[in-house]
Amino acid sequence: MSLRGIALQVLELPPLAPLGRRLYARVYERQHKGNHYLGVYPDHATALAAVPAALRVDFDTSDAASQYRGRARQLSIGDYPALYWVSRLLDEGCRTVFDLGGHIGVAYYAFQQYCSYPADLRWTVSDMPTTVEVGRAWARDHDPAGRLHFADDKRDADGHDLLLVFGAMQYFDYDFAAWLGTLAAPPAHLIVGTTPMHPARDFHTLQNMGFACVPYHIHARPAFLAAMERLGYRVVDAWEHSERSCHIPFHRDHDVDDYSGFYLRRTPG
Repeated sequence: MSLRGIALQVLELPPLAPLGRRLYARVYERQHKGNHYLGVYPDHATALAAVPAALRVDFDTSDAASQYRGRARQLSIGDYPALYWVSRLLDEGCRTVFDLGGHIGVAYYAFQQYCSYPADLRWTVSDMPTTVEVGRAWARDHDPAGRLHFADDKRDADGHDLLLVFGAMQYFDYDFAAWLGTLAAPPAHLIVGTTPMHPARDFHTLQNMGFACVPYHIHARPAFLAAMERLGYRVVDAWEHSERSCHIPFHRDHDVDDYSGFYLRRTPG
């Protein structure tokens, strides 16, 4: 454990906790690298209002659009179950993929190194306007096959074969299940990856990424799966992203030790 981690554990001891919270809040505002978490809030709006004045809130920036390009070239351990299911579903005939919060298409670029895309595949990414603009420019030089497309409206997911949500659901300022329920023809297949889920609690915290500080939604795993079941989705496979965790100082009962991934299949009815 680092010296910083040891110091935090000491400051979290009950006699020191009031002082520790104030010191941590000051240190939190000065973080410029990595992911750091602060506080527990009941919803997105409350968390947004609690963002420290010194930290930028907007995530729709060129800084955000330039992040994660390394993931277009290399998979993490937790990505392989999703890769397996994407490859299998393409083999079974899925041809339209909607990648919600898919950045510049990092999963599209990364997965094609390990599976063969059919010639008639149409992979559509929806993200923040600035990121979509960068993604379109990037694709002109890096997607000679022309299979990657971008959508300005997430409702364009309607009617697609497969919906992907990789490492994005925690940033949504809307209820994912409620949105999915508004689609006239929801995708038959849903793959969720790199998503923080708590075994019981549903809440928001603040994530300081250095270039932005934003509300960060931790879903309650049972409630999320129940909501999916009400929409007709059943879990086919589930896995853990053991390389990712979310630890919130002074709220250790809200910690998430491993992120979650699922493949769900929808049965119309």
